[in-house]
Amino acid sequence: VGALTMAALTRITSYNILAQCYVRSSYFPHSPSACLKWKARSRNLVNELAGLDSDVLALQEVDQYEEFWQPWLAERGYDGVYKCRTQLTKSKRDGCGLFFKRDKFELLARRDIEYNDIAWGRPVGYVHPEGSPEPTEAPVEADGGVNKYIRDCVGVLALLRSKTATDGYVMVASTHLYWDPAHADVKLAQARRLLGEVELFLASNSPIGSVPVVTAGDFNSVPGSEVHSAMLGGFGGRRLRSAYAAAIGAGLVDGADGSDSSVTAGKHGEPEHTNVTPGFTDCIDYVFVDDGVAVRSAMPLPGRDEVAAGLPDATRGSDHLPLTVDLELWSR
Repeated sequence: VGALTMAALTRITSYNILAQCYVRSSYFPHSPSACLKWKARSRNLVNELAGLDSDVLALQEVDQYEEFWQPWLAERGYDGVYKCRTQLTKSKRDGCGLFFKRDKFELLARRDIEYNDIAWGRPVGYVHPEGSPEPTEAPVEADGGVNKYIRDCVGVLALLRSKTATDGYVMVASTHLYWDPAHADVKLAQARRLLGEVELFLASNSPIGSVPVVTAGDFNSVPGSEVHSAMLGGFGGRRLRSAYAAAIGAGLVDGADGSDSSVTAGKHGEPEHTNVTPGFTDCIDYVFVDDGVAVRSAMPLPGRDEVAAGLPDATRGSDHLPLTVDLELWSR
């Protein structure tokens, strides 16, 4: 990391940890059945997260939140915010979380994003009236089918203040966009909604002029897709860039053990893969940062040969890989 001490940096991890409610041996026939059991998976996941020791965790597919993750995170020194998926499609009860070390940050504001709001034409920043129940019926299209934007996908935004840096504010997002490749239009609408929500959230809550932005998650979209391009386009005149692509391009991928580790660069300079199964292997997870954020290093990701059989495996608890970057959020 050169002359910059690690203390001046903020380590952020984005990780789709694979909710246990989606684990079936039929979905993951390549994974030994022992690796799919929650006891083994949870042990691997907590080992990975403890080893990374990140200051901020943007997690997706978090289920068993109250029973498992909240107590474990609290014990590790994290506070945070969690948003469960909406339930109009009787979806599974996983969600997105943002967790931060309580000795490093405090929470100033949060905003939950429900992408179902797109279906109702609700404006960015829409607040559900206090006490009014959410509709239990989804809006229907002319052909009688459910509105295509009803997917129960969510995200969460948090404005954090550093406890160690003067005027050290940062806005972090964790989100999980819709998965189906046949509905690229739905994903794009969700990405645009996310950018609009970030812009309004900053305008409504920023204590200083230009708060650094970190927008992380599982975007279910490959490099060069419309979603990827929209995210890089940013919001309100502020462009974003992929922290991993920046680190790869600048030769800043750095193993914690000092080994000669790397990330295999794929399309658009992004990692070759962040999600690895025999049926689908590509880059769909990202940490986007604005131009004011300096990317100082990124943790290596295993090469294709190392995870050739697919994930989860004996040591990795998810079908995704954690993306971990060390960022200089505030110039000194």
